Amino acid sequence: MDLNLLKTFDVVMKTRSVNKTGESLGITAPAVSHALNRLREQYQDPLFIRKGRGIAPTNFAIELHEEIQEPLNLLINGAKSRQHFNPKASQRTFRISSHKDLDLVLVPPLIDYRDQYAPNVQLSAGVEHVDEKNRQDDLRMRKVDLIITTTPLDEHGYHNEFLLELPLAVVCNKEHPRIQGSLDHEQFFAERHLLWGTQRLNQDILDSLVREPQPSRRIAYKTDSICNAVMMAAQTDWLCVASQWHADLLAASHQLQVFPLPFELMPLSVYMTWHHSQQQDTGHQWLKESLLNVTKKYR
Repeated sequence: MDLNLLKTFDVVMKTRSVNKTGESLGITAPAVSHALNRLREQYQDPLFIRKGRGIAPTNFAIELHEEIQEPLNLLINGAKSRQHFNPKASQRTFRISSHKDLDLVLVPPLIDYRDQYAPNVQLSAGVEHVDEKNRQDDLRMRKVDLIITTTPLDEHGYHNEFLLELPLAVVCNKEHPRIQGSLDHEQFFAERHLLWGTQRLNQDILDSLVREPQPSRRIAYKTDSICNAVMMAAQTDWLCVASQWHADLLAASHQLQVFPLPFELMPLSVYMTWHHSQQQDTGHQWLKESLLNVTKKYR
């Protein structure tokens, strides 16, 4: 049984209103109705019937509510311990959903910060989301505490906060036969490209950030990793658009030239996203403040 279904049921029993329940839990009225429908299927009972302008519980719903009150209160009160987070003593595990390329930027300084201020806290950043619905569900169900993303989640009940900007650059082999010392617009589109294939707004990163439409690039190879793309550029004559951060990190050790893009581009913004239900969690507040502290040099 999904605990969140019972929490929703508990609030509906107390408010006798789908809309008020949604407002109380920070979710939409359709989400409340969806939770009730899942419980109806689970128990094979309508649970609530319309009565005047409101709803009334069935006899089964009244009995069920009485049965779950004590265990539900124990679970909820246990969760309230998260309102008193002591970073020096806590052994809590925080789960962050990110991308391997963003992990390189964020995780090492976050671990250093953790070691200094919360040495027993565990950080896990092994979850990636490519499906929008799964991303929302995992935040709402607290399977992850934070999402690190380049696209804010514009849905009721979710919050976004800007973390940093990643300007983009072009990298190519230091021994490139046609490009040496500078790169113009014509040269850029005449060459074949490595495509950093991570999607943003249903487009590749570059296309989602250009201020004016640009010619199509000739794609030689596609990968979902900036580091793979940059290291492949070092071994071929292909160009690669990468973040300036990753380009600077790898340029010296991989014999690369780094150039600004030969057309105007918006910077790539990175956000952290969380669900409304985490707002009163002081441990979660510590995690957000930690990320803001380790990324302030990029803002």
